[in-house]
Amino acid sequence: MRIAMAVIPNIYESKHVKYYIIVPLLLLVAGIYFSRQITLDSSLSGGTSIIIQTNTTMASQQIASAVSASLHTSQPSIQKSPGGLQITIASNQSLVNAQDSSLSFYAWQQNYTSDIANATALQSAYAQDRSNATLASELQARNAEVNKSLEMMTSSLSSELLYLKPFIGSKAVPGNPQAMLSLAQGAYANATNAYTERVISALHATIPFTTYSYQDIGPTLGRYFLGQLEWVILFAFVLVSLAVLFIFRSVAPAFSVVFGAFNDMVIALGAMGLLGIPLGTASIGGLLMIIGYSIDTDVLVAFRVLKMHGDTPEQRAYSSMKTGLTMTATALVSFSVLFIISIFTYVPTYYEVAGVAICGLVGDLFTTWLGNAPIMLLYRKRKDR
Repeated sequence: MRIAMAVIPNIYESKHVKYYIIVPLLLLVAGIYFSRQITLDSSLSGGTSIIIQTNTTMASQQIASAVSASLHTSQPSIQKSPGGLQITIASNQSLVNAQDSSLSFYAWQQNYTSDIANATALQSAYAQDRSNATLASELQARNAEVNKSLEMMTSSLSSELLYLKPFIGSKAVPGNPQAMLSLAQGAYANATNAYTERVISALHATIPFTTYSYQDIGPTLGRYFLGQLEWVILFAFVLVSLAVLFIFRSVAPAFSVVFGAFNDMVIALGAMGLLGIPLGTASIGGLLMIIGYSIDTDVLVAFRVLKMHGDTPEQRAYSSMKTGLTMTATALVSFSVLFIISIFTYVPTYYEVAGVAICGLVGDLFTTWLGNAPIMLLYRKRKDR
């Protein structure tokens, strides 16, 4: 790295430094454009994702049609993945409806438990004071709530069992609340196991494969994950900007650091859309790491250009570039090794994390040294006037 840097001139001594910013801005536009092609994996969109290790030569459309016909569902999404295929099937609507009914059952079951406890306490108090009309009225109202909760438990469980009938057959709703709870706890689990076996059998009948990974996420849970991850990224940007603002006591460095992290993330998202890397919990982990790497290099530039003395600002920016390129090169080598390992060992999580990290780090080279560094130099010159 030192030999390579020795032959690179100090680009910040040029009179056209401000035009360097055009490059990261163009990458930002490209990232926004290609990010529209990103697909959500099952961890965020909901559905069933099966990654199989296979050497099949069948066309993706042929596989999708065969699986769709076997499972009586819409055509699945077929994507190439390291060593095989990633097949994403839309959530089974019967299981989705059954899950909603199950959630309703458990909500009413909690109400029933609370109502029973309150009714028992009121019954005990009323037994000691039967002339108390207020207690009698409250006990009557509470018993009505107990009956309503029990009625809604029965209705919700009945709906759930009706939706699960294709997987576990007909089941009668017991009259005992405890028996209802026991049946509800096992019915959905048995149905999902039956559906899993059905999906794997359909795939075996269509494609020869040796190993597979199976993930099933409901659409409600997927939306929840996506919403939480959006808040995590938003809070990360807010906290970073506040921290930089506190350190440098100026808006310009804070804006520069936030711009750098945002630009790197958008570039990585655009690369994901272009290369077909799905957005999921694993790839979002890679995006969060990119934010961290971006902040490291951006703060390095801001600190050396604005806080340090001894050389010219251009020389300090060049010195920070040498340090930053060494850091980024080390990270790129590490993630490249992980990416290669993921291809040969067939670990999709490593593939997504390493792929996103590599794309973001390459983008950071342009954002930091052609974007943030010139911004800091221009700000320093204006400040020194």
